[in-house]
Amino acid sequence: MPPLASVDIGSNTLRLLIAEARTSAALTPIRLERRITRLGERFLPARILQPPAMARSIAALREFAQLMAENGVQDYLAAATAVVREAGNGAEFLYRVEEEAGLRVRLLSGTEEAELALRGAASVTAGGETPVALFDIGGGSTEVIRQGAGEGSVVESVSLPIGVVHLTETFLREDPPGLEACARLAGHVRAILAAVSFVAPMDRLLWVGTAGTVTTLAAMYLELQHYDPDRINGVVLERPWLADLCNRLAGTPVAARRGIVGLEPGREDIILAGALVTLEFMETFGFSRVTVSDAGLLEGLFLELCRPGGR
Repeated sequence: MPPLASVDIGSNTLRLLIAEARTSAALTPIRLERRITRLGERFLPARILQPPAMARSIAALREFAQLMAENGVQDYLAAATAVVREAGNGAEFLYRVEEEAGLRVRLLSGTEEAELALRGAASVTAGGETPVALFDIGGGSTEVIRQGAGEGSVVESVSLPIGVVHLTETFLREDPPGLEACARLAGHVRAILAAVSFVAPMDRLLWVGTAGTVTTLAAMYLELQHYDPDRINGVVLERPWLADLCNRLAGTPVAARRGIVGLEPGREDIILAGALVTLEFMETFGFSRVTVSDAGLLEGLFLELCRPGGR
């Protein structure tokens, strides 16, 4: 069977998955690529994609298109997320991507983004009959979705204006930022999360985290010299370890963070914001453990492509 591909155009990271579809709910990866292009850099306050960020991202997408051609990809689904749908020049960026990289891109709504992330995570996470609450922390937004007991039972989802790139640029401008700046960031996130009520009852949910923030945290927890998705899937992060990490990172300059084993190059400045958001989820919703899934939106897009009429 000819390979298919999915492309996730995120606010911080662009990702490519080339795989063969085993079924409409399973896949065999052939190639997985990621490029940190920081598309959402300096997005606020004007809510405009900056020319250098667009140029970096289009260059990466041209590379993805070439890799797809080299691997004989028959069809693909590329999608853009929060920062593009909120940008005043988002349509211009998508037009340039098609003209300069040759890729047609679907702009996802917040609800679509959340539900596809859940579908991707569910492909590797065994929730059984336990209802799942999944959060996907991105560079420009965070998606939260609650799944009821039983496969495909979606209760509700929401896209929140919580993005690690924006939070870092707004609250963590000093290097190192210190605990007071972290407290201000946490308070801002707490106020936004307070409006999310559909995740109750909290004690009956399996909390799952996906996307670059939590997978990087898992790699740091495991002290992985080389990233391995199979080792990441199913890792459980606990609140005391995360709180200690936040305290340490608050006093660690960005340059010194480059020596932390498991911390992906290019995430040194934003990992603290991501860790604080994860910790605030735990504090706000009263859970102490989060299960990590390497699979998420990228895999959800691939499985959507495999579904009859899904494109």
